[in-house]
Amino acid sequence: MTFPTPYECAKEFVSHTDRNIFITGKAGTGKTTFLRTFRAGTTKQIAVVAPTGVAAVNAGGVTIHSFFQLPFTPFTPTPSGRESLIARMKMNHSRRRVIRELEVLVIDEISMVRADVLDAIDTVLRSVRHRRSEPFGGVQMVFIGDMYQLSPVAKTDEWRILSGYYQSIYFFHSRIIQEHPPVYVEFDKIFRQSDNIFIDLLNQVRNDSLTQEGYNLLQSRYDPHFNPSPEENYITLTTHNLTADRINRLELEKIETAPHHFTAEVKGEFPENAFPVDRVLELREGAKVMFVRNDMEVPRRFFNGKIGTINRIEEEVITVQCPGDADEITVSPVLWENIRYTTNPDTNMVEEEIIGTYNQIPLRFAWAITIHKSQGLTFDKAIIDAGKAFSPGQVYVALSRCRSLNSLVLKSPINRSSIGVDGQVVRFSSSRPDEERVSRELLSAREQYRTTLLLQLYDFRPLLQQARSWYTETKENESSFSDETAPFVGGICDQLSELELVAARFRVQLQRIMQQRPVDTAFFAERLRASSPYFAEKIETLLRTLQESAATTDSKANAMDYDEGITSVFTAAALKKELITATAGDFSVESYYAARALFRKPTFAVSSYSRDTSGAQLKSIHPELLSELVRLRNQLSSEGNLPVYIVASIKTLVQMADYLPETEKELLRIDGIGKVKVERYGPQFLTLIRNYSSAYGTASRMIHFKEQEMPKKRKKKK
Repeated sequence: MTFPTPYECAKEFVSHTDRNIFITGKAGTGKTTFLRTFRAGTTKQIAVVAPTGVAAVNAGGVTIHSFFQLPFTPFTPTPSGRESLIARMKMNHSRRRVIRELEVLVIDEISMVRADVLDAIDTVLRSVRHRRSEPFGGVQMVFIGDMYQLSPVAKTDEWRILSGYYQSIYFFHSRIIQEHPPVYVEFDKIFRQSDNIFIDLLNQVRNDSLTQEGYNLLQSRYDPHFNPSPEENYITLTTHNLTADRINRLELEKIETAPHHFTAEVKGEFPENAFPVDRVLELREGAKVMFVRNDMEVPRRFFNGKIGTINRIEEEVITVQCPGDADEITVSPVLWENIRYTTNPDTNMVEEEIIGTYNQIPLRFAWAITIHKSQGLTFDKAIIDAGKAFSPGQVYVALSRCRSLNSLVLKSPINRSSIGVDGQVVRFSSSRPDEERVSRELLSAREQYRTTLLLQLYDFRPLLQQARSWYTETKENESSFSDETAPFVGGICDQLSELELVAARFRVQLQRIMQQRPVDTAFFAERLRASSPYFAEKIETLLRTLQESAATTDSKANAMDYDEGITSVFTAAALKKELITATAGDFSVESYYAARALFRKPTFAVSSYSRDTSGAQLKSIHPELLSELVRLRNQLSSEGNLPVYIVASIKTLVQMADYLPETEKELLRIDGIGKVKVERYGPQFLTLIRNYSSAYGTASRMIHFKEQEMPKKRKKKK
């Protein structure tokens, strides 16, 4: 029986299922190529993150901590730890929208991600997406990396905290992975090396199974006095930054040509820890350099890790000669991009927004580099100084950068103790399933994914939870909104609650139909066609109601929260209506994504900020007076350079207009008015109220104020 290759399996899982997947493989098996290909071709809503700034830039994504706004302190997977994380999280509405629309999250270099960080990601996704019962809040996770390479880091005091909750610091010992293990797919075809003897030796080092013959073969490359000529273009791989910097500086000083300095052009946001090369780059003719970027031209002239020598430097153009190349390579500054993820307001699709660029010559000195920075690179010739390797996987990373055994020289002997692989990694790797099991799981997952998509389409609980969060925010600031605001939002929640009651019963019907074997496809299609108009009509009613919002507030911050809340609910509801209508005749994964790609949000403009309103939109017994009070309030705030609600909130102004206080003592009884405000603004407000009362013959109603207003105050205080 023929099974799909691991590469084909991984592609099918990430494209046509919602299963979480761990994609691993030895160095040089095409993991980075897979990520680049999947990212370019997928129709799913995707984001890519990595544990470090450089890894994120190389993967074309963002760092984990910046994307999820995570603190750098350890996370404890307890109820109090989760509550604390959510309470500390300062995530704006734009980031929340991205996370809510996300379908696939790729974590590159997963070997360096700690267990507690992954549990924190799970906590944030469940909370922000309002899907607390689903692993990762229903987002499909794609973990890419080799556990035999660089490991996570936990300081002694951090591990002292985490060791009470985790068996190890590796991601696979996180609570979420222990409870919901991903599909394990391992790429086994090596593209970097072709020498079978060297490949076997690398496998022995990787698996901590080095035989005496393999050890002797490795030690045969040990030559502490090796001193190649400059033309041979060897690069030294070492364990520490200081050693690499010292070697590069000593070699640079041997060159007598004039130094040329190139300063990177940094625009927008581009964190220093993500700079791919030095901000101020000193280059000299005759210096040995390495390309740190793949050439985008066809045919490709250079690749990440290619080594050569600078022949000439003329202004912004450097000419490099590489061994074996007939032609020189002219190098000019290239652009690296720092991105963030946003949602398109019209399509509700997750998009990449360039927030910063880094323009610099894509070269660094190539006499030496740290093993850590060499990850992902390929070298034709290398001197490896890994005798002081301090973490599991360093020796393997260094050796696997080379194309063949004869292309490397050991500057220091490799100790067996430095080759050791963490037993936790070995045990986890032994859980890799066979090809038949993976293939069976793929077939099952494809069918389940179609079912899941359909049930999610008719599931209004996330949208209802979204509306309830909007209602909670509005209710907490109710005093700054016009009276009808909170009841209006509550009415939206009621509409969604009623819709979800019907949808829940419909989902049960769909599940019963799809659980039959064989599935009655004709009856299934008929049920969708018959039910689609009902749900579309109910959603259309909801959309019309949302468009009738007349909420007003004098707080810019509260207005922004309200406007973003109502817009988010409107867009999500409009998308549901579009997808339900488009897939009613023939629901499939393909028809679902085709309809979503065509979605454009209907026209929807809302602004609840009332700074410039006349006051006539607000309810009051004396609307003309309220209008005058609003104008006076705005004038006083402008003169004092203060937010309008600091002077007086809308609720305060409405009470003044309704009850017409005549003295400072009566004014003190109005909500939001204290002694300081009476001293500062009381005379102006009272003069305006008295003039109005005199002109229209109205009398103060403060005698009724206690009866109607004070109980509300006592209830609120309680």
